[in-house]
Amino acid sequence: MTRYASLKGRAGAFCAVLVLGLGGLSGAPVSEARADFEDGWRAFQAGDFAGALYEWRPLAEGGDTASQFNLGVMYDEGRGVAEDRVKAIEWWTKAAAQGDGQSQHNIALAYIFGRGVTRDYGTAVSWLEKAASSGVMRSQYSLGKLYGYGHGVSKDEKRAFMWISKAAEQGLDKAQYNLGKMYRDGDGVGKDDEAAARWFLVAAEQGYAKAQNHIGVRLARGEGIAKDEVQALMWLTLAARQGHTAARDNQKALAKKLGIAGRDEAERRARQWKSGK
Repeated sequence: MTRYASLKGRAGAFCAVLVLGLGGLSGAPVSEARADFEDGWRAFQAGDFAGALYEWRPLAEGGDTASQFNLGVMYDEGRGVAEDRVKAIEWWTKAAAQGDGQSQHNIALAYIFGRGVTRDYGTAVSWLEKAASSGVMRSQYSLGKLYGYGHGVSKDEKRAFMWISKAAEQGLDKAQYNLGKMYRDGDGVGKDDEAAARWFLVAAEQGYAKAQNHIGVRLARGEGIAKDEVQALMWLTLAARQGHTAARDNQKALAKKLGIAGRDEAERRARQWKSGK
């Protein structure tokens, strides 16, 4: 499906983003509250989680959505406090009630994966709809996948296509890759090889290995895009270096077909390539 948005400088299956911002506050001048929030942010970045909690908890209790969200993250990950996903969801729920889309997204994923709550796709859908409607691209993607699978909602490929398209247009690489597959297979939209190749290429340019393999295969065959075996080998090489097994097999097969000059040029392009992320 998807995961919590990544914590800055860290990857993981269930990380959540810390929001550097300030929502509605009560009881403290905005300038003073902002300074307190930024003090908490600096403490967190320095690994002083107790210091971050000291600054953020009063703000969260006063209604600051960013601080509420961040406390949820800290409880979810056990940073400066004992890991407690129930408390994490309590803080995210406070922020979500004020319209915070990232909190709504994290609550939805908690229901999808059964983390701190009983798995409930229907409840997850209701939270995702709120976040997706406010423009959270990961929620748009997740909601599209749920419509595609028929989890928590009636299966609806057209609505799946609509939500995944929105996330793809915002730049989410997984959504772009999945949109390519939908155009390829005609799921929720008419089959369109050129559109499929275009979206695979967009995701590949962001460094998404699955998309790099797909566009490599299409370039090698000339499916929906002008045939270019050297460029195909470049993409397959990049995907293989990320550990994509099928890309590694495709790379070896194409490399045998090309001459030394073609292989050298593909390698040169792969070395010079830089992700658009």
